[in-house]
Amino acid sequence: MAEYIISVDVGTSSCKTVLFDTDFNVVATARKAYDTSYPHQGWAEQPAYQWWRALKENTKEMLEASSVDPAKVIAVGIDAFSTTVLPVDKDGDPLRPGLIWMDRRASKQADWIAENLKEETWEINGNVSDAGNPAPKIMWIKENEPDVYEKTHMFLHANGYLVYKLTGEYSMDKSEAGLSQFCNTKTCEYSDVLLEGCGIDREKLPPIYNCTDVVGHVTAEAAAKTGLLEGTPVIAGSMDNVAAGLGAGVSKGGEVFISGGTVTTNNVCLDEPKYNKNLHVYPHIVPGTWITAGGVDFGGAGIKWFNEEILESKEGYAHLDQLIDSSVTAKSSVIFLPYMVGQRCPIWNDNTSGVLMGLKPTTNRQDLVRALIEGTTYGSRHVLGIAEEEGVEISTVKITGGSANSATWVQIFSDVIGKPIEIPGAVDLPPLGIAIAAAYGVGAIKSFEEAIGKIAVRAHFEPNAENHRYYGEMYGVFRNLYENIRGEYDALAAIDRKFGK
Repeated sequence: MAEYIISVDVGTSSCKTVLFDTDFNVVATARKAYDTSYPHQGWAEQPAYQWWRALKENTKEMLEASSVDPAKVIAVGIDAFSTTVLPVDKDGDPLRPGLIWMDRRASKQADWIAENLKEETWEINGNVSDAGNPAPKIMWIKENEPDVYEKTHMFLHANGYLVYKLTGEYSMDKSEAGLSQFCNTKTCEYSDVLLEGCGIDREKLPPIYNCTDVVGHVTAEAAAKTGLLEGTPVIAGSMDNVAAGLGAGVSKGGEVFISGGTVTTNNVCLDEPKYNKNLHVYPHIVPGTWITAGGVDFGGAGIKWFNEEILESKEGYAHLDQLIDSSVTAKSSVIFLPYMVGQRCPIWNDNTSGVLMGLKPTTNRQDLVRALIEGTTYGSRHVLGIAEEEGVEISTVKITGGSANSATWVQIFSDVIGKPIEIPGAVDLPPLGIAIAAAYGVGAIKSFEEAIGKIAVRAHFEPNAENHRYYGEMYGVFRNLYENIRGEYDALAAIDRKFGK
C-alpha cells in the first residue's frame, strides 16, 4: 500500500507544502505567499496567523488535488526560517507578531550579553552574541514590552508554533536550540547559567527534541482545518537550512551545502562541534553531526532587489543568465559589498549597507549584475575559508535554492571558491530534507543513507583555473574594502538614527 509524507517549508516570503511518497518522489505541491512588515529600521516581523493559514490552505488543496487518502499520510515534518521569537499566551495564541531572522532591534541586548556573559556564552553555546538570536530578542521584549513578556506562556520558533497548532504540544528542535544563545550546543540542553544571566524564565521555554522525534499527533481540531487524519504523527522538524542540507545529501563531516535563497547560507558539516567566533554552530538533523555556518544575509534577496527595483524585471534568475551570458569570462573590476541589511557572521556588524566600487563611464548593466553575484559569492568564500582554517577538509560542495537555477551563478561560485560543485536533482531541498527526517522519525527508513542514495545529481561544475586566479585577487580587494570603510558604516548609521531614517 502506498504511503505518503507531508513536508511544510516556512520561508521568508511564502510557505510551501509538498506531498512525497516514501521513495521521496514529489506527488503534489502547494504554495501561499505572504508579507513581512518592517515597522522601523532594522525591524522585521510576521504575524503567525499567516503561517498557519498557509499550512491549512496548502494541505487541503494538495490532498484534494492529489486524491490521496489522508489515512495514508504517515508523518508530517515542518522546517522554517531560524531564530524567530513568537510569544504565545496560555491558550497558545500569539501575543504579537513574530520577530523573524532579519529582525535586528535587539542590538543593545546582544551587546549586553557580549559584554557581561562573553565567556559563558562562548564556552557553553559556542556562538557569538548577535541581535538576530532569540536570547537578545526575548530580552528586548522583556525590557520594551513587559506586559507581553508577563503574559507569555511560551516563546516559540516558527516551526514550533505550527507543530503546536497541529498537535497541541510545545516544542523546540535541536537545530534551533543551538542558535538560541541560551542552550549548550554540544548537549542541546538549556543552560541555567545563560538563562539566569539573560533574565529569561526557563518555564517560558518549550521542551527540546531531536529534529526527528515525534512531538505529538494531529488533533481533531487541526484535522478538521487541514484535511489531515486525526492521529497523524508530527515530528519536531528543524530550521530550513539544515533541512536543505539533508535534502542535498549532506550528512558527514567535510561535506558542504550552500543554500542560495533569500539568505545565502554557507554550511559545513562537522563530526564534532567546533566553536569559532566568526561563525555559527548548531546541531544538524543527523544525530552526531553539527553544522558550522555563515551567510550573506541579503544574498539572493539582493539579486532579487536589483532585478526588480533597478532592472524593473520580474523574470527571475533566468533573465540574469541571459543578461550576462555574453560576458561570462569578462573581468569586470566592479566590486559589490552585499551587506544591505546589516550582516551577521562572519563580520557581525548591524550598521552595514550595500556598496558598489569601481564604477566607470563604461560600466553597464551586465557589469553591475555580475558584481552583485560575485559579491555574494565572495561572502561564501569568506565563510569556507574560516572553516578550512579550523582544520576542516572540504570534500564535496553542493548548491541548493534559487541560485542553483542559474548556471552562470553556479559557475561563478565554482570559479570563486576553486572547487567542483554539484547541483542536487531535487528543486526544493528543505521539503525533501524534512521529509527524510519525518520518514526516519516514524521508522519508514532505517538510516539516512537509505534516503540519500536516492538523491540524484542534476548538474556538475568545474572551476576555471584562470578565473579562479583572477577572483583570488578580487577577493582580496573585497575583504580590504570592508575593513577600510567600517568607520564610515558607523558614521552613516549614526546619521540615519539622528534624522530618524
